[in-house]
Amino acid sequence: MNADAGAGARIARLRKLAGWTQPQLAARIFVSTSLVKKVEQGRTPPSPAFVTSCAAALGVEVRELYGVRVADNISEFHSESAGISELREALQCFDDPQPAEPALRPDHIRAHLNRAESFRRGQKYADLALILPQVLHHLFVQVAETSPTTWQGEQNRGMLHDAYRLAATVGGRFGHPDIAATASERHVTLAPATGDPLRSAVSDWHRSTHFLQNGHYAGGLRLLNRALQHVEDQPGSHAAHGVAAQLQLRAAVLAARNDDAERADDHIREARTRVSLGASPSPYYNTDASELNVLIHWCAVPVERYDGTEAVARASRITVADPTRPERVGHHHIDQARAWMLHGDRERALAELNLARRFSPHHTRTHPSVRETVRALATADRRATTSLAGFARWAGIQM
Repeated sequence: MNADAGAGARIARLRKLAGWTQPQLAARIFVSTSLVKKVEQGRTPPSPAFVTSCAAALGVEVRELYGVRVADNISEFHSESAGISELREALQCFDDPQPAEPALRPDHIRAHLNRAESFRRGQKYADLALILPQVLHHLFVQVAETSPTTWQGEQNRGMLHDAYRLAATVGGRFGHPDIAATASERHVTLAPATGDPLRSAVSDWHRSTHFLQNGHYAGGLRLLNRALQHVEDQPGSHAAHGVAAQLQLRAAVLAARNDDAERADDHIREARTRVSLGASPSPYYNTDASELNVLIHWCAVPVERYDGTEAVARASRITVADPTRPERVGHHHIDQARAWMLHGDRERALAELNLARRFSPHHTRTHPSVRETVRALATADRRATTSLAGFARWAGIQM
């Protein structure tokens, strides 16, 4: 099988190995036979929900259907190889830290963490991978030397919570699930000891990614509902509104993938209300409780349900632009590329892919939906344009 075959081709191959017909697979994943046929033929880019449902039915990992390999994610970023290795080692040195001299004071560690967050926001993941190991080593020392009941002890644990979540981001971005899983488990366990009740809700937001990526939408929604109830029990601060908005946006995506359009839009409305009440745009690292993010999710919900017409109609009513959030803006254009493909405008779909590339090249090149949309564009028109071929070459996609 072609190593660069799309998800549809992989699904078809595994379906046949299982001895199933297209109607039998469709029945198992609760979609129409015509949709299975279109995806397998490469005429329709599969939604993440479709791929995760197929992976569960066929007994494989989602990444196997997308054909994602670790080497694909990091082959162009040689500088982070050392950072990844050191980060993996640092995570295991929590009881035997080896901080470099001189020792860093808490305020210096916070400055390093702020710099690390700026790397994440700027999509400088190689730099993020390099800065985190020593931050962790120094934090392990600080946490061990301060009482958990003191203000400084809680502050140190809060910084370690931030560092773990940033480490989980690195693991996810560069395809190292062991790093992502270790860091995620650590920040979930640590959150209650930080003295900040909202950090447990932030960790639950991160935990919901597992449910989202593996198709366990009902479980993810239950987790987020519990987290939202926890936030409701806290005073209505700007930070609380921000965390609640973030939870509502994730719940909207889970509901959309669970084929509950009305509930998804309800979550979007709740998120917008929280933002209007004064949600802090970034109360915690790696969160984005902004009006821009609400709008991006509002446009994304119909795409998750294969309603390209509604998605492009919503996008036509808003402007998505913010140089400080390149990945969010890029993700919007990735969603819109799939929406325009579903809507039947292949030229506009390619234009959206090129906008995504301009705003967020790393995210665009590694996003599985981009590869599936490009393949669908090529399948729809065998006389592939020079511009489509050029984009495919840039993204490393064989057509």
